[in-house]
Amino acid sequence: MIRLGRVPAACAAAFLISNIGPAIGQKHEPNAGPAVRVLLLSGQNNHDWKATTPKLRVILEETGRFKVDVSETPGLLTASFLEPYDVILSNWNSFGLGPDAENWPEEAKRAYFDFVHRGKGHVVVHAGSASFPDWEEYGRLTLATWKAGQTSHGPRHKFSVRIDKADHPVTAELEPFEIEDELWNRPGLSKGATVLASSYSAPDKEGTGQWEPAALAGRFDRGRCFTLLLGHDVEAMKNPGYQALLRRGVEWAATGRVVEKANPAGQPAWRWESQAGKSLALIGPGGILWQFRYDQTLDTVYFHPLSTADGKTLTWDIPPDHIWHHGLWFSWKFINKVNYWEIDPKTGRPEGRTTWNNVKVIAREDFSAGVGMDLAYCPAAESDPVLTEKRTIEITQPDAERGYSMDWTSVFTAVRAIVLDRTPLPDEPGGQSWGGYSGLSVRFAKDVAERQVTTSDGPIIGFQEDRYRGEHTAMDYSGLFDGRPAGIAFCDHPDNPRSPTPWYAIRGAVMSFFTPAVICYGPMTLKPGQSMTLRYRVFIHPGRWDAGRLRAEYQRFAGKPPQANH
Repeated sequence: MIRLGRVPAACAAAFLISNIGPAIGQKHEPNAGPAVRVLLLSGQNNHDWKATTPKLRVILEETGRFKVDVSETPGLLTASFLEPYDVILSNWNSFGLGPDAENWPEEAKRAYFDFVHRGKGHVVVHAGSASFPDWEEYGRLTLATWKAGQTSHGPRHKFSVRIDKADHPVTAELEPFEIEDELWNRPGLSKGATVLASSYSAPDKEGTGQWEPAALAGRFDRGRCFTLLLGHDVEAMKNPGYQALLRRGVEWAATGRVVEKANPAGQPAWRWESQAGKSLALIGPGGILWQFRYDQTLDTVYFHPLSTADGKTLTWDIPPDHIWHHGLWFSWKFINKVNYWEIDPKTGRPEGRTTWNNVKVIAREDFSAGVGMDLAYCPAAESDPVLTEKRTIEITQPDAERGYSMDWTSVFTAVRAIVLDRTPLPDEPGGQSWGGYSGLSVRFAKDVAERQVTTSDGPIIGFQEDRYRGEHTAMDYSGLFDGRPAGIAFCDHPDNPRSPTPWYAIRGAVMSFFTPAVICYGPMTLKPGQSMTLRYRVFIHPGRWDAGRLRAEYQRFAGKPPQANH
């Protein structure tokens, strides 16, 4: 490795380039076009650049798609020297090294910026963006910078990387992945930067409780810029997901397109499984991730199982103690004193019947899904409904954490005057200890252990007779499923009636259950023709969520700006 001292720029060209060993790999595809010429900047960094620079070169050159040269003196660049290259990849920084470390000649600065301005590419990895805090143009190039007094990071740990822009060439069809690395909090973002991938910054890892950018793209005049904030060290750079992002980001910055096929080796595949008129399921590496059941022979439509990507089932269908419980489902308790919730032992059906038609189930190529349907609520002894519902459910594709969410919207319209009611609360006439439940509900799997219930205001400590009731904007119910933590969280919507909603949760010897019970504290009436809308966001996730995460997700669902961290 040749490293130049501070020599005149005119003398630099003969010494600027260092090749680390022979060319690597011969996998270049004939139809991919000529190899992408990459100038990898190194020689100075507050990280171990002597180890990471060779690793970056190997990641690129082993594909045969890239030809990489290394410079350890980027401050001596000239326009003529840069001319043959398609993209600059910077693993160089001046962070904490004093003002002399940033003392680039004006000629080098002009050459550097003109290179990208004219339509070439610029890529930085991890701390490669932590330089020149007073250069506004350099900040535009790097898209995300270390901002003194604002940016931070916690300890190195394992976290997930989700894909935020599935329609960008760099991240199109890429799968989310897990990585053990250093995660930046609150980097300074340049105007026009697009976040392609992000990671949740956990408070217990000195994080913000927010999703922080991991990969970004943007334009600098005619040039293309890509920033990968991951890659603290060689171990992190060994991650297949990291390597896929790096290669695709460098190629896009250099050429404006990506030849490499998506889905790096080792990432799980997903597929749909459907039965016409009966069910739709998303199948993953651990089996059924979720299944929606709408067979007309059922008493209600519902989701079961809801599972984690590694196959841990979180829900219970038709448990023997309450055979009318069905994974994730919606049911009113009483409509005009008719019971729609429980099974009538005389008939084996509910006294109030729920029917559905005009069902539209859409399974998309990106493994998101949509459900639309019309429902009607009618006493068994009558032919005309007393209440109708238009229900839509949007289900996301699995995210970086291998979790997924549902946006559930129900618009109810009264056909005649109705009263929506529930079993009275203990302090009401005829009240019962179990009173108050109704609405969108979850029954958890039988063997869930170490259960925790957390709201947007904090964890719930005290349960009275195994039950909790209280008003909050969001709630998470989690536990250990075959030894692994996972849970289901709901966010209320601020436009819902009686928001923040009353919650009803059970943590009993056998029963694990919760619901955003809008009528928990009192019945609700609707006049003929009057409508009411309920909206919820449901998250099925690995791990346990704290109050900060719940508040952040509620703010996002409510369309409000995130609250400041204190």
